[in-house]
Amino acid sequence: MSQIAVRCHPYAPVATEEVQKWLTEEVGRLREDAPDATIRLLRLSQAGPEGEIGVGWQIELGVTLSDAPLDQRCLADLLGDLRLLGLQPSVLRAQDLPA
Repeated sequence: MSQIAVRCHPYAPVATEEVQKWLTEEVGRLREDAPDATIRLLRLSQAGPEGEIGVGWQIELGVTLSDAPLDQRCLADLLGDLRLLGLQPSVLRAQDLPA
């Protein structure tokens, strides 16, 4: 199984609620396309002087080789859409360990 995380940080003024809605729908579509994959959407925040401050989102993907809909092209399309939404995506991938 391959573990991939996409961290998304706004670099332009974006409506948080609209981006959250779009990300939730996108994660739902990914889950439909790859029902055996583990896909999570996390809201990232940090403590501030007046409470929690939203700093972005993280999409976590746990996929196997048989999850064809979550291939490199799908990931590239997702990253392109995230950039168009004013987010700065960073891809983190766990190194596969030998068995």
